[in-house]
Amino acid sequence: MNALYSRLDQLVRAGSSPSSAPPAVQRGLPAMTRPDRLEEAAAYIRQTTERVERLKERRRELTAARAPSSSQGSSSAGGTAAAAEVEVQHLGSGLHVVLVTGAPPGDGAAFHRAVRAVEEAGGEVQNAHFSVVGARAIYTIHTLVAEGGIERVVQRLKASLRGDA
Repeated sequence: MNALYSRLDQLVRAGSSPSSAPPAVQRGLPAMTRPDRLEEAAAYIRQTTERVERLKERRRELTAARAPSSSQGSSSAGGTAAAAEVEVQHLGSGLHVVLVTGAPPGDGAAFHRAVRAVEEAGGEVQNAHFSVVGARAIYTIHTLVAEGGIERVVQRLKASLRGDA
C-alpha cells in the first residue's frame, strides 16, 4: 500500500509541481497525511479533467471555424498550406504546446521536428501526439522544462516550425 501511495505522490507531483518533494516537506513541515495526499490527488484529477474538457472545446471550435474555409480553400488551385498556429501554455515547470497546421502531415516530419526542437532546447517531452481533423493536423506536446528554460524552448520550437532550425 505504501508503494502505491508513493507512486501516486510521484504522479501528482510530476503533473502539478516543479519539485520532487511535497510542499509540506519543502517548508520544513511534517509530511502530508494520507487523507491530505488523496485530496491533493483528487484535486489534481479534477483540474486535469477540466483542462482536458476546455482543450476539447477549443479543438471543436477551431475545427468548426475552419470547416467552411477549408472546403473553399480546397477548390482553389495552387494554394499553399497555411502557417502553423502555436499555442503555448506555461504550467509551472512545464509547457503544454498545441500546434495546428494548415495541412495534414504527409510523413510526420513537422511533428518530429517540433518534438526534436523541444528536446534540443532542454525540454523533457512527457507526452506527444497528433491527430488529423479534416485538412488540419493538431499536435499536442507536454514537456517539463528546467528553471529559466521555458523561453528558450518556445523560441526553438517556433524557429523549427518556420524552418529556421
